[in-house]
Amino acid sequence: MAVGVPGSHALVVAAVDGLVTLQSGLGSVVHWFFEELDEIDHRVDVLGTSNWSMYAISPYLSPESADYSEAVHATVERACRSRRGGLIWIDGPDSSSLSGIWSHSDPGRWRDMSKSLAGAIRELSTQHDRVTVLVHGLMFLGVRAFLEDCSNVQIVYVAHSLGYAFADSIESRRKHWEHEAFENMARHPQDRFGYIGPYFRDMLVEQYGCQPRQLAPFVNAIPARSFQVPEQAPEVQESALSSWGIPSHKRIIFSWGRCNAQKGFDALVPAFAIFLDRVDVPEDWHLVLLMPQELASEKYVELIDAAIADLPESSVTAIRTFDDLLPRVLLRHSSLEVAVFASRYEGAPLSVLEALRFGNRSLRIAWHDIPSIAQFVDALPLSFPFPSLEPQGIAESLLAASYRHGYTAASSLPHGSHNDNVAYGLEAILGWWLD
Repeated sequence: MAVGVPGSHALVVAAVDGLVTLQSGLGSVVHWFFEELDEIDHRVDVLGTSNWSMYAISPYLSPESADYSEAVHATVERACRSRRGGLIWIDGPDSSSLSGIWSHSDPGRWRDMSKSLAGAIRELSTQHDRVTVLVHGLMFLGVRAFLEDCSNVQIVYVAHSLGYAFADSIESRRKHWEHEAFENMARHPQDRFGYIGPYFRDMLVEQYGCQPRQLAPFVNAIPARSFQVPEQAPEVQESALSSWGIPSHKRIIFSWGRCNAQKGFDALVPAFAIFLDRVDVPEDWHLVLLMPQELASEKYVELIDAAIADLPESSVTAIRTFDDLLPRVLLRHSSLEVAVFASRYEGAPLSVLEALRFGNRSLRIAWHDIPSIAQFVDALPLSFPFPSLEPQGIAESLLAASYRHGYTAASSLPHGSHNDNVAYGLEAILGWWLD
């Protein structure tokens, strides 16, 4: 445990991913905070006028784990230590892998993890006058239940998923857990709920009964610096694509996200088979799937593998490990023609924001017509929605996209910049808390 500074304010980020691992969209958001912290705190007036320390709290993960990242850990540790804090380990359910820590569907393990987190926060609350905790991840949501007596602690739950939006296998357990935790937090006027986009803001009010004063904006955006790729000669780009098994001479359709039913790969792959049967020159087209499987279920992987096996081998490249460089290279490449977002449910999808910010000028976007995606792409000129995840309808959208040419609204910054958005959220929670 790092030693606090008496009379100071502690700012804490608690997360399962993004502190010593980087395997998910949630982890990316968490890690960008530390990568960009110098720029962010320059934008937050209240941090410049207060004596504050920075901490990160993570369940323990063995450095021997394949999921552990020394570089990620070092970035977080360095940012915290430069601000009189540090990274704090807490007990977790499984130190061997991120998947084991994630506790996919077990509310009992979520409660245990929340209790473990509360113990670390309680200790910080004895060292600092005030402690603000940005909580990322469903498994930590119940932390306030174990801190009822800590009036100098502010809990800010940043909702990356919500039960009323994510109709998955744990929907009912998630909703019960959320309502119990939200009721606990509502009894503490300093606590806040962070929303990652307009869709979730409205849902927190309409479905969860949150009052506007309880909400804080932590709207998703992509930091430009984290996406920087040195200018590369064409031959270097070609070599990079070749190393992934991607044929740069073909017309590419690209979809990316965790290998999970949420992302809809099980609907997209059969749709691409229909597309190949109907397009004029099927040999010209190639599907690239970036599907990290570190947090995937074996049954879903088997389902996707079976669908891919039905495609001509030369028509698809499936990449199964996390790779943050691939979208950076491929989105800019002239061979990429269509980005596909077939998610069943989302909050404020980072992959969509990546495409809007970094896609080449002629990129077309085919997407499942749900509010969380529509909030970003509905008004684009080269936008091709499909009303459901029925493969025939997806194929129709891909066909329409394949025939269209022009310029899309890529390279825009929807809903603000990353650093400004985070700074705005911090101002909203700290300004009231530190007055």
